[in-house]
Amino acid sequence: MRTSRPKSLLERSPDVDLWRHTLSQIPTLTGRLVYLGTLRNPISGKYEHHGLALLFGDEAADRAIRQSHKKCFQDWLDIGLAEKLEDVTRYFESTGEDVPGLVAHWLRAQAWLSFLPASIVPAEKSLYTNDMRNTLKLLSTRFGDGGPDRNA
Repeated sequence: MRTSRPKSLLERSPDVDLWRHTLSQIPTLTGRLVYLGTLRNPISGKYEHHGLALLFGDEAADRAIRQSHKKCFQDWLDIGLAEKLEDVTRYFESTGEDVPGLVAHWLRAQAWLSFLPASIVPAEKSLYTNDMRNTLKLLSTRFGDGGPDRNA
């Protein structure tokens, strides 16, 4: 387990470091949710970030990422549907992938569920799921693709 902290650090905290060096570089809430969700080990449920762990230790890194993930999730829930639509659109466009293809995949595979923090309550999950599904259906219409459940 890594727990050492270099003396040259000016007593920065892992959450400040995570924000300053990583999350502030991701311009969308959706992008941050995706990124933070991918840091969670699917087997252990712990968040892993090599750089943070080297600087602050495994437990502090896990705690900072877990808190940031929950905060980012709450921020996403707090914005209106129009802002969610814009945020998801900007995220998809930033990937360099085919946006209609991403929309269809996310609708079909419900990929967004893997980006949820573990510590949410059922009502939060329901709100997120409904808003994300509605956002993706609107995007599917915007990009001229009825999506995978066109006839549903």
